[in-house]
Amino acid sequence: MALPYELSLNADQDLQAVARYTLNNWGKPFLQKYRNGLKAKFKAIAEKSVIKKTFSNQFPELYVTKYRYHFIFYLHKIDQKPLIIGVIHEQRDIVSRLGERLL
Repeated sequence: MALPYELSLNADQDLQAVARYTLNNWGKPFLQKYRNGLKAKFKAIAEKSVIKKTFSNQFPELYVTKYRYHFIFYLHKIDQKPLIIGVIHEQRDIVSRLGERLL
């Protein structure tokens, strides 16, 4: 079954880093719970049932929402699947991490 959203390479790498960190620090049960929560949030993004905000006047098609400790950045154009471009921890330098993905 096709996913109702797409993940960029950067977002996929973000998720791998989240998984490694969570597994190493919190264990497999918490990793599964967190992973399932992120997937549910991605599905909600695709269904347009999340509270979203535009992130920048320069990039009005870029939206952000949050799941627990991570900001989820995505592009969602009319009649297209949302493209998740970043899953960035709230304590990271969000602007610099995101900036390189939008250029």
